[in-house]
Amino acid sequence: MKAVFALPVVIYSLVLPCYAQMASVPSLDDNSAFENRPPGGLFSSIVTAHGQEMVMGEFRSFEIVPVKPSSTFTDDVPEIFVVFHLHQHDSEFRVSGRWSVERGEGSPANPILGTDSMILMTEDESGYVSITRPAFGWPIGQYKVEMSTGTGDYDMSPIGTLRFNVVRSKASS
Repeated sequence: MKAVFALPVVIYSLVLPCYAQMASVPSLDDNSAFENRPPGGLFSSIVTAHGQEMVMGEFRSFEIVPVKPSSTFTDDVPEIFVVFHLHQHDSEFRVSGRWSVERGEGSPANPILGTDSMILMTEDESGYVSITRPAFGWPIGQYKVEMSTGTGDYDMSPIGTLRFNVVRSKASS
């Protein structure tokens, strides 16, 4: 009789801690971990820049390089770029950036300014996404670009966030 009663107690005490730990594991749909870390993984480097340029690479292939990398831009800059170099990959995929204002003068919190994406083929070693100055201008403040990858529009997964600032230009002061 004691063995029959002891078995359920032993099983219960072994299983209950497993369920308690599962409650603390983040959901697969929870993307908050990517909100505060720069993109990594498939990128060997990634920066915000004033421009991009295509040059002949080391292995006689074209490579996209950043022009004037920076994390601070003036409100008169016509376009802001995210330029990246990739680790070796064996299939084509899409890299996307979603641009928004985190905190800006006269701007609501986190309005989406736009998105841009680029399809990368197996031979591509670098790429970029960009956004042009909004019609209402760049609000002075802090911005973010949420980067994601996938193969199409519906399977994009977040991989990190880049941040930059827009300051008043000397001409508009």
